[in-house]
Amino acid sequence: MRFVLFTYPDPDYAARWLSFSEEERAASIADHVAWFARYGDRIRAGADLAWPKVVRSVRRRAGQPVTTDGPFVEAKELLGGVIIVEVATMDEAMAMAAEWPSLLQGRGAGVQVEAVAEH
Repeated sequence: MRFVLFTYPDPDYAARWLSFSEEERAASIADHVAWFARYGDRIRAGADLAWPKVVRSVRRRAGQPVTTDGPFVEAKELLGGVIIVEVATMDEAMAMAAEWPSLLQGRGAGVQVEAVAEH
């Protein structure tokens, strides 16, 4: 089964990221690299989203596409990235998500796990 892990950093931590020293950033990145190394055989794809955020939204109004810089698609959390994994069960995907390093950054961090439709 394939699952998408939507990763959400703690917003306060993310807001401070650019003010961190090179050593602080390197330590955080090393934690994430270690996570990817530990689960590399199960990861099928992924992407870290750009910071600072460069986001556009597309909706349809009166039958025509409308592109805006915001408001963004309904979400209060800051989406940081997506990781597609292939594992046997939801429980296994949840166990991987529970070890995501950003969860240690603050109370606002999270990982949403969602099954991929198999057509």
